[in-house]
Amino acid sequence: MAPESELERIAFRWCVIALLAVSALYLVETYVTAGAVGVGQIASSAAFSLFFIGKFVIFAGLKQGQLPVWSLALLVFLMDMGFAFALASGIRGLERTQWIGEWLRRARGRALEVLAAYPGLKRMAFFGVVAFVLLPVAGTGAITGSFVARVLGLSRLSGIAAIAVASAWTTLSFAFLATFIGERAELLLRNPLLVGVSIAGFLVVGWVLYQHLLRKLRT
Repeated sequence: MAPESELERIAFRWCVIALLAVSALYLVETYVTAGAVGVGQIASSAAFSLFFIGKFVIFAGLKQGQLPVWSLALLVFLMDMGFAFALASGIRGLERTQWIGEWLRRARGRALEVLAAYPGLKRMAFFGVVAFVLLPVAGTGAITGSFVARVLGLSRLSGIAAIAVASAWTTLSFAFLATFIGERAELLLRNPLLVGVSIAGFLVVGWVLYQHLLRKLRT
């Protein structure tokens, strides 16, 4: 990991305080608007995102009675930042713990596997971490992204910033897509073929760009 100056250490501490403050405000705002039920939905959505469907939990906001799409997007982003800061604060100590040490060691192993498969990431440093977290490959999230930042020698703040860029990019994309689908729900019911073709076209373009990126990263 790159050497860290005193200014960077101070900035890191203030970033942690800011993250805790935003998270607290998010919980308070949800409690004020949705009560204890809303807070419970935060907990269940966080668990479902972490262990099952990742950022796709954002689309649960389309269902009536669930947290709004943008609230879930913020939740996912705050989770990513929480993991990034936690791992940057004590990544070696956490690896030695009984309960999560094995899980983190598997995540580190997965990160090394992806780096070996896509050597182009190593040459990109900061943007390599961004690209790693953005890759729709199993295990390429904020947790394994933290290990990649460490392997590539980024400072704590640089690694967290790269994860923040990738997480914001993904969550915003998912939230905008979910909003687009929600706003056209009536049209989808009336003419599912038209909406389906539009979404399919979007996915095809994304897949072509994704394959082009993978070819670049494998060299």
